[in-house]
Amino acid sequence: MRIVEDKDGERFLVIETDEDFEKFKEDLLKIAREKAKGRVHKPSYETQPPK
Repeated sequence: MRIVEDKDGERFLVIETDEDFEKFKEDLLKIAREKAKGRVHKPSYETQPPK
């Protein structure tokens, strides 16, 4: 994996091998799991029964 910059200064991640792709995918899944653990699900006010 490497980051390349185009002529406009935009930077992009280039995944060069299947192993790079697998590592990238695992890293994303790990981050998503960590964020999901920290979330507290609050009840939606829109779905409360009428009074």
